[in-house]
Amino acid sequence: MKLIGPWFSGYTRRVGITLKLLGMPFEHLSYHAYQQQELIRPFSPMVKVPALVLDDGTIMYDSSSIIDFLHEVVGPERALLAKSGAERRDALQFVGIGSAIYGKLGDIYDESLRPSEHQIQSVTESLGKQALAGFKMIEAQVGKSWLVGDTLSQADIMVVIAYQTASLGLMSDSVNASAFPKIAGLADRAMTLEAFSATNPFSQA
Repeated sequence: MKLIGPWFSGYTRRVGITLKLLGMPFEHLSYHAYQQQELIRPFSPMVKVPALVLDDGTIMYDSSSIIDFLHEVVGPERALLAKSGAERRDALQFVGIGSAIYGKLGDIYDESLRPSEHQIQSVTESLGKQALAGFKMIEAQVGKSWLVGDTLSQADIMVVIAYQTASLGLMSDSVNASAFPKIAGLADRAMTLEAFSATNPFSQA
């Protein structure tokens, strides 16, 4: 398999972490959607990352769809998401909040790319407040182990990606271990695993 997209893309990283945790070998083509569009277009005509080229040549898009497929391939016993019940519900809730936060962070990044005279400070501030609200929701629910039960799941993957994108990149002044110690602890636990440490774009910068 081939995974197209940089680790800087949290959704590409989400797929990469999942592949590594599931022990599914792949080649990583770290093409940047803004800077290397011509390299991405043969795999993804809309220049959308991630794109995953399966062994039979089929190309899949959208991280949620890709991950759902990968879970189906490995079966429910190895999937990083409970098949049903409260654990599935709770994990999907965390994934939803983490994804919403990450979307706000993406909007903040895009706003930062605009010429300074065209940036709207009130927009950036509003996006930041929404992201902080999401982190506070998660912080209130983090325990001493993984987010759902005692097993690492898609909930932990998405939340750690959102937290690291904010704390190591876009919102380090307000999102850090002092403000969110429980989420920081969760990220530290995750970073002991090669799937997380090897895909961290900030440590590779």
